[in-house]
Amino acid sequence: MAPPAGEEKRYTPSQLTLRIRDNFDAHFGDIVVDGEAGGITRAASGHVYLQIKDAESNLKAVVWRSNALRSGIGPVRQGMMVSARGALSVYGLRSEYQLVVSQIMPMGQGSLMQAYENLKKKLAAEGLFEPGNKRPAPVPPRRVALIAAKGSAAASDFVTTAVKRMAGAWVTLCPARVQGKGAAEEMAAALEFVNGLRDFDLVVMTRGGGSLEDLWSFNEEVLVRAVARSRLPVLAAVGHSTDLSLVEMAADQQAITPTAAAEAVFPKDSDRVLEIRGLARELGNLAVSAVRGWRGEWQRATARLGQLAYMLKNYAQLIDNTVFQLRSAVGALLSRRRAELGRLDKDLAYLSPRRDLAEKRARLADLTEALQKLAGPVVAEKTRELAALRESLELVSPLAVLRRGYGVVTDERGLVVASVRGLAPGRGLGVRLQDGRFSARVEGPVNSD
Repeated sequence: MAPPAGEEKRYTPSQLTLRIRDNFDAHFGDIVVDGEAGGITRAASGHVYLQIKDAESNLKAVVWRSNALRSGIGPVRQGMMVSARGALSVYGLRSEYQLVVSQIMPMGQGSLMQAYENLKKKLAAEGLFEPGNKRPAPVPPRRVALIAAKGSAAASDFVTTAVKRMAGAWVTLCPARVQGKGAAEEMAAALEFVNGLRDFDLVVMTRGGGSLEDLWSFNEEVLVRAVARSRLPVLAAVGHSTDLSLVEMAADQQAITPTAAAEAVFPKDSDRVLEIRGLARELGNLAVSAVRGWRGEWQRATARLGQLAYMLKNYAQLIDNTVFQLRSAVGALLSRRRAELGRLDKDLAYLSPRRDLAEKRARLADLTEALQKLAGPVVAEKTRELAALRESLELVSPLAVLRRGYGVVTDERGLVVASVRGLAPGRGLGVRLQDGRFSARVEGPVNSD
C-alpha cells in the first residue's frame, strides 16, 4: 500500500527486500543472460552457485538442488560461454540480487533441436505431458475459441469444416501471430484472455504446416506452460511437422490439420448433438465450477508455499555461506594451534627437570647411606641402655610382687586397704592377683595382730 501524499516512504529491510523482489517479478519475469561462467561452487546441500560475467559486470546466479539435474548445469565449466534462463530474485539476508537459473547451456550448442529436446525433457520431468492430466473436450462444444492467425488458411479451413458438420456451430476467432519473435507470448496472452471469460468451453489452437523454424513458437516454454495451466480444454493442431510440438504434447487433444481438428470437435450427426447439448452444457458448467474452486485453493496454497520456498532458499544459501566460512576459520585455528604446540614442546624439552631429578636422587642415596653408618652405633647403644632400664623397672614393679603370690586389696572406692582397721563385717572388697581381679566380702569379726 502506498503512503499518503506528503508522507515519507519508510520501510523495514524485509519490507524493502520484498518490494524489490516484486519489482523484479513485474519488470523482468523470465529472462536469458549470456556471458562467461565463473566461480562455480557445488555446495554440500546440492545447490550450485556461479557467476555470469562480461568485461564490465558480474552477475551472481544460483541453481537450486531441485532443478540442478534438469537445468543442464552438469557440463558447464569455468570460463565457458553460456546462455542462462531464469528469473531475478533477491537474497534478503545479504541484500544482493541474483539470477535463479532454471536452464543453462553452453553457447554454440543451443541449436533448435537441442533446445527442443532439453525443454521437452525438463517439462516432462515436471509432469506437463502426463496422460492423466488430459481432459476430454465437450461433444459438441457450446462455444469454441479459435486461436489462429487472422485471415489464415488454417482459420478458414477450421471454420468451413465446422459449419458443414454442424449447423449453428459457434466459433469465435481470437487472432494472434503464430510465427516469429513474440508470437508465443501473443498466443499465450490470447489463451489467458479466453480463460478469463465464461463464454467458451473449448480452445482450439492451430496453424498450417512449416519447418521447425516456422513452427518454433509452438515449442517455446511460455506458451507450453500457458496451455498446461489452461482452465479450458485445449485442442492443438499444428502443421505437418514430423515430431509433435511441445504445445501439442501439453494440450488435451491433438489433430494433424485444422480440418481434422474441426472434424474431431464437431460430430456430423447433428440430431444427436442437439439431443445431448443441454446435458453437455450442464455437465460442463459443473466441471468449470469445480475446477475454478480447486484452482483458487491451489493458487492460494501455491502463493503461501512460494513465500515459504523463498525464505527456505534464502536460509539454505545462508547455511552454505556459513559452512564455507566455518571451514576456513577452523582450518586457520588448527594451523595456529599446531604452531603453538610445536613451540611449547620445544620449551618443555629445554626446561625438563629430569636431569636435575636424577642428580637429586643420587645425592639422597649418598646421604641415606651416610646416615645409616652414623646412626648404627648410636641406636645399638641406646638399645642396651633401654634393656638395662627395663630390668631395673621390673625389680620395683608391683606386678613382680603379685607374681610371687601376693595380692592387692582395695575398698569400694578403689583405694588400697593396707590395715584391718576400719573394716567391718559385710564390707565389700576388691582383690587383684597377677592374672586378674575378683570381689570379696568381710564375713567374720576383724582382729588385728
